[in-house]
Amino acid sequence: MSRSYLTVFIWATALIGMSVISCDRLSVKDDLNDVQFELTDHRGDSITFPESFKGKAVLIGYVYTHCPDICPMITYNMRDVERELDTDKLHFVSISFDPNRDTPEILADYARNYRLDEQKWSLLTGDRRTISALMERLSITTVKTPTRFTDSGHEVYFIDHTDRVTLIDNDGKIRRHYTGSELRSDKVVEDIRNLLDKL
Repeated sequence: MSRSYLTVFIWATALIGMSVISCDRLSVKDDLNDVQFELTDHRGDSITFPESFKGKAVLIGYVYTHCPDICPMITYNMRDVERELDTDKLHFVSISFDPNRDTPEILADYARNYRLDEQKWSLLTGDRRTISALMERLSITTVKTPTRFTDSGHEVYFIDHTDRVTLIDNDGKIRRHYTGSELRSDKVVEDIRNLLDKL
């Protein structure tokens, strides 16, 4: 085999390998079509998850608005992805696992404070039982610290939680999990483009 043919063969093999790795990275990890969760978004509208988002790819972050560290990083990282992609085939979702405090009004303030594009983004809450069941289904672990009260009677507590962002395809199938606080927008954008090309 001549050097030129060998070079072409090596490059072709490498490209095929990269394609296989990319496809495997986005292989179906779980199917959410067997579940429906009744939630409320930051506008106060009823949302059925994941049914309400069928037809679009969805990037989901798990947060609570009183979080001092990980959640702001998750939200900013997801926002970076949102600003790099101009497509109506993708929607962004933040699900709060602190429904006692994260009312639709609080989530609406959160969206404004982080300057999220509310045409592309839904922030969701719900009753405690539904949220707990949803977190369990999505393998998100939360551990609440002991509660203390301020002089005015307000609850103060924090929640340790799984640091994760999830990519779901247009048919409610989980395609990839990321570490939310370390989310690299270029890698996520690449995955989403690869996924959307197949839709």
